[in-house]
Amino acid sequence: MTKHGIGADLLGKLESLIVSDILPNKTAELAHYLLPGCAHAEKRGSFVNVKGRVQRFMQNIQPKGNARPEWEFLHELVHDVTGQNGFATIEGLFNQMAAEVPAFNNLTWAGLGDHGVTVQI
Repeated sequence: MTKHGIGADLLGKLESLIVSDILPNKTAELAHYLLPGCAHAEKRGSFVNVKGRVQRFMQNIQPKGNARPEWEFLHELVHDVTGQNGFATIEGLFNQMAAEVPAFNNLTWAGLGDHGVTVQI
């Protein structure tokens, strides 16, 4: 069996490991900081499949407890470290990413529409 990813031997040597996850696992056990993330059905976002199709997904249910979408943690971290407010919505984050990643060719969240768009990967 082939294993992928970074092993516990390397993760255990990190000065600081921050993990966002939805279920207990070995990586979360090693974390110095554990952020309660959301499952895909508990947040909005986008994904790119292996054929380069970019699609949005929408929130279906409310997250439980303190769980939050990971982009919200990132937004707060960037603000706390740099003082810059940056993106305040998932749409803003997507638009910023698409403006900086050449393959997205300035695609926008709204431009994805209901069926998505194919990009060159």
